[in-house]
Parts: sequence; C-alpha cells; structure tokens
Amino acid sequence: MNLKQAKNLMSQAQFWILIAQSNKGENLYEMLNELSDDEIFGFKYWWNYFHNISYKQDLWAVAYVVMGGCSDDCFMDFRAWLIAQGQEIYENALKNADNLCDIFDDIEDGDIPLREDWAIAQEVIDEKHGDNAFDKMAKMYSDLYFNDPELEFEWDEDDENTIRKVCPKTFDKWWENDKF
Repeated sequence: MNLKQAKNLMSQAQFWILIAQSNKGENLYEMLNELSDDEIFGFKYWWNYFHNISYKQDLWAVAYVVMGGCSDDCFMDFRAWLIAQGQEIYENALKNADNLCDIFDDIEDGDIPLREDWAIAQEVIDEKHGDNAFDKMAKMYSDLYFNDPELEFEWDEDDENTIRKVCPKTFDKWWENDKF
C-alpha cells in the first residue's frame, strides 16, 4: 500500500479524528469495529506509519527516564501510548521529546505510559472474519508494514549525563521518580 492508496482507504485527518474520539485509545476497538475492512486497513497503515516515525532515540530516552528503563518491546508499547494521546501531543513530542515531560503529570499514579494495542486493527479483522483473516487480507495491501529505522543513540543507559543531555527537562523532573 502506498500513500495514495492509504489516503483512499482513510485519510491522515480521519485517522487523527478517530484517535481523538477514542478517549486516548480506550474506545478504539469499538470504533474500528464500526468501520469497513478497507477503512480498518487504512487505519492500520497510518498507525504503522506514525509508529514507525516515532522510533527515535530521544523518545526512547524519555521513556527510559520516566519508566526507569525501557526495553525494545516496552518502547513499542510506549509509542502506541504516544499515538493514543492524539495528534498535538504526538507531533510536539516528535519536534522535541522533552515536550512530553509535563504530560506524564496527568497519568494516574501506578499507571504506566504504555499501550499494548498496537495490533488492534488485526484483532478487529480477525474477530469479524475468523482467525488469521487479517494476515490473509493484508496480502491485498502491499507496503502495509514499515521497518524501524536504524538508530544512533546519543545516550547510554549506563551514563546519566548522556541521558540528561538528550532530555534535560524530563531527566530533571522524572529521573528516579517512582510514579511509574
């Protein structure tokens, strides 16, 4: 699926409207369940697209600081959480990861800024059409998935000073904070 095909299934604006109306992803399953299969695949394209471009070392540093560590899988879930926060927060974080610093104040104590529903479109299609339906149908759409870019880290988890240089505001506020 290329950009033109994706826009025919669902526009980028429609994607962000769905996210905005989903209560930070809480109602996303129900909302996707109301869409046509093509619209769900359009949604999946945009989800993957935004998930991919948020694969950035500075965002990973913020996640690492706030949660006291962040594995590959954890960072995948963190980026899903970030998308669910909506277009404005997402785009501000891409401009400068430190822009997320105060967003974490709004998270309830004990909650973690992670969402494990990055495969929600697949779940909806499989629920509608049976197990593995998504994989079978996805063959109709080329380029549905993106490879994460190679990262060059400007920080080292064993060197607090390097982490602080990447996200100083977040580091100063959240380093060794036990909220999450």
